[in-house]
Amino acid sequence: MTSNWYYRVLALFLALVSWYLVIGREKVDTWVQVKIEISGLGDGLMIRGAAGDTLDVLVRGPKGLVRKIEPGGLVYTLDARKFAPGMNTVVVEPGAIPLSKLFEVVEIRPSRLDVAVERRLTKAVPVRLAFRDAVGRDFRIQASIEPPQVSVTGPETLVRELREVPVQPLALPEDASGKIDALANLVLPDQVEASPRMVKAHVEYQLNMREAAVEAPLRLVYQGKGTVAVVPDSVMIRFKAPVTLLREGAWRGLVDAFVDVDAKTPPGRHETTYRVTLPQGCELIQARPDKVSVLVK
Repeated sequence: MTSNWYYRVLALFLALVSWYLVIGREKVDTWVQVKIEISGLGDGLMIRGAAGDTLDVLVRGPKGLVRKIEPGGLVYTLDARKFAPGMNTVVVEPGAIPLSKLFEVVEIRPSRLDVAVERRLTKAVPVRLAFRDAVGRDFRIQASIEPPQVSVTGPETLVRELREVPVQPLALPEDASGKIDALANLVLPDQVEASPRMVKAHVEYQLNMREAAVEAPLRLVYQGKGTVAVVPDSVMIRFKAPVTLLREGAWRGLVDAFVDVDAKTPPGRHETTYRVTLPQGCELIQARPDKVSVLVK
């Protein structure tokens, strides 16, 4: 029994060795992705543009081992210690791919990396407020920003051209006037950073008003049994209105002038005043004539 057990174990071991030798000698090719990491870039420099974040590498190796290469587990370290401002070209050598000697690197795509490098520039830039829906033309705005300027850092070609940094557009409430205090984020180009990243905006606003005039028919309100007429039958109304209302044009149907005649008014001609109603937010300047004649029969 002992002898048979020994031979069985030996046979199993020889079978495993034979399987490994057969499989191990079988070579296969497969594409793997290798991440690119840049290290050693000199002080005062920054990467403006690179060929990509990964390399596609064709690997040849034992079938059983190739399958065990973890996707995304390989990293190619790009040595940037000798990089200078401008375009830097690096040839990716097969030996730089971090693989065991059991594998052969057949092909690398791309095999050359073009890396754009720029000097890092820092300067102070004023901050500019911005508003949504073009409210700047509809409101009188007094605003202050704290701080009024920020320090921006980024690629020299970008930062040199910056004259101001806008904030993310602010929305004003629908009120005709008021004030708001808000924290606003800065709108920055890619690869540009600012300190601080947010500013505090204090805004006082008042809706712009514009003068308008309209000839409105004079409406009679009368509950009596007689016949009533009014002279003149229309009046001229001057008023101030928010520019937003005037731009919409619907305000004309909201201007009303009327005479309220008491049902007990005796027959004859009577001088009286009239009333004017305007859309919300409007201010009456003048209504002509001051009085009208009411004829009761």
